Amino acid sequence: MAPPPIAQPARFAGESWRTAMKMHSRAVGAVVMRDIQTRFGASYAGFLLGLIMPLGHLGVTLVAMAIIAAYPPVGPNIPTFLMTGILPFIIWSYCHRQVMVSLLQNRPLLYFPGVDPFDLVFARLIVEIPTATLVILIVVTALAVTGYGSLPGSFSGFVMSLTDAWVLGIGTGLVFGGIAALWPPVLTAGNLFIPLFWATSGVVYLPDRLPDQVRNIIWHFPLCQIVDGFRESYFVEYRSSFYDSSIPHISILTSLFIGMILLPIIRKVT
Repeated sequence: MAPPPIAQPARFAGESWRTAMKMHSRAVGAVVMRDIQTRFGASYAGFLLGLIMPLGHLGVTLVAMAIIAAYPPVGPNIPTFLMTGILPFIIWSYCHRQVMVSLLQNRPLLYFPGVDPFDLVFARLIVEIPTATLVILIVVTALAVTGYGSLPGSFSGFVMSLTDAWVLGIGTGLVFGGIAALWPPVLTAGNLFIPLFWATSGVVYLPDRLPDQVRNIIWHFPLCQIVDGFRESYFVEYRSSFYDSSIPHISILTSLFIGMILLPIIRKVT
């Protein structure tokens, strides 16, 4: 006669969920510390260097375009007009690139039990949030101190446009980074996307001033819509017939959806 089954102790319904959350929190914390050490080193100088890079990119472009152009298409001066184009682009491009390369740079960590591709991306975003916030504050403060800046006409629109640029960078970074983790040559295409968006995002021009043939093409580009929406929120006198908020929002949701599909695939093939 078989012995009676041993009664199992009752399990709390949320025990497995809590255990998984604790495990992922530890993994994210470890990857964050690794990213900080890798990118910035052990000193504050490394963090300052990482902050100077996007500021330097923005500053060089501002100076060059301020010399070339005499009058802004909208706004009180050239630096403020260029800032409204460059700032969303910088936020998108650095987030796009950092998310994209995070999956390749940290892929060996996936061999450790309990580390998930989502942990790698989430850890990189935690590092990027303070950097992006500081870049925005420094740029806006610098223009205000030098007498070029002004308060945005719509603060909610100002924040929403920068948030859209940041989340779009997450989405495009996930798509290109996820595919590159499976086929590394795609990383080159992801990097080439940055100058393409620079040329088509309306950083140094207003889409409303372009010929209809060109305007109808770039109308479908999400970052161009974000930049134009940012300018509309910043300049009270500017009302765009080009801006359509549905384009960036559809692009963000689509890219995030594709990226989230790719993450478990990376886990399975690693």
